[in-house]
Amino acid sequence: MAYRRGDYQHKWRIERTAAATRERLGLDQLEVLDPNLLVEDLDARVFHLSDLITDDGVALRRARRIAFDGASSFHPETSQPVIILNCGRPVRRRMATLMEELAHLLLEHTPSLIARDPKLGIVRRSFNREQEDEAYDLGAALLLPKERIQRDVREDALTAGEIADAHKCSEQLVMYRIRRMRLWNRYSGYARDAS
Repeated sequence: MAYRRGDYQHKWRIERTAAATRERLGLDQLEVLDPNLLVEDLDARVFHLSDLITDDGVALRRARRIAFDGASSFHPETSQPVIILNCGRPVRRRMATLMEELAHLLLEHTPSLIARDPKLGIVRRSFNREQEDEAYDLGAALLLPKERIQRDVREDALTAGEIADAHKCSEQLVMYRIRRMRLWNRYSGYARDAS
């Protein structure tokens, strides 16, 4: 069944999957997740482009400029999960990317295919919007659980920046979760008053 972001059955399935995964890791819904717990649980290896490109620096500088945040797949010989992150992205953006790539592994998504376009001669990858949306939403829910966002907004009236600092992620990811939890009106009301 294709994932549809606007379908509430899909939304709550993601929330339940995130809660069950956190419980398996020994975390409740209010604790801050250290992504390394999930990396270890999945027996994954995480690399940055700088780990893989060891030339004089020209190739690494070029790689950092490309439209690439990260990827996950399996080692061809050992089948161990492998995640590659673009070290040229801001640290807090890399957190969202890491969580998304971990979610791809949890959801057992089919990795993108990378191949040379026969007409253009350039390397391209396949793209599955439903898988990308589903992985992004699960990664966000794992890092910023519904109960934690509800508490931070409803009870503690924290700003997106304060929530982002606690979870070492971007304010944009926090605001996305606030909107997904239908708390935007409450949040924007007190956030506007605070500024």
